[in-house]
Amino acid sequence: MNMALLGNKADMKRKVGVLVLVTVALAGGSLSQPARAQGDSGLRAPIEGTWILQVHRVTQNINFTALQSFAAGGVTLATGSTDRTPPPPISPLYGTWKRIGWNNYETSLSFFIFDGAGNAVAMLQNYETFHLNGYDEIVGTGEAYICEPTGDNCVNIHSPITFTGKLMNAQQP
Repeated sequence: MNMALLGNKADMKRKVGVLVLVTVALAGGSLSQPARAQGDSGLRAPIEGTWILQVHRVTQNINFTALQSFAAGGVTLATGSTDRTPPPPISPLYGTWKRIGWNNYETSLSFFIFDGAGNAVAMLQNYETFHLNGYDEIVGTGEAYICEPTGDNCVNIHSPITFTGKLMNAQQP
């Protein structure tokens, strides 16, 4: 067997090994600083997490705070500081989200409206669009539709909302 050929194979294996190590090191260094700080893999959608939103009901000129979470797989949940007052009380908000462009997302978020006896008398469906202005800043708009409790026969109630928010971070007080 030719010794020069064996030397070339060993040299080639060493070069391939070095190339693999360099590729892995560069890939690990490509995570954003916030992703590394939070221990994220960098694979989650930028909207995922819980956001503290300042919501403005434009027509009624009402402002309140809400929490809205976006989970992997397209699930969103929300609750607001005015969900119990003034009457009627409402259920937690449940819905779906999807990406519609670079840092742009849309949601369909629904909740029940109850009468004084606790019976669901209607469903309100909010359709929202969000834009991420940065790693931890979000803005958006929405429109509400009133429906039967089954989610059928929806009618636009011409009640636009706007909101701004920031991403919550896991941290000590």
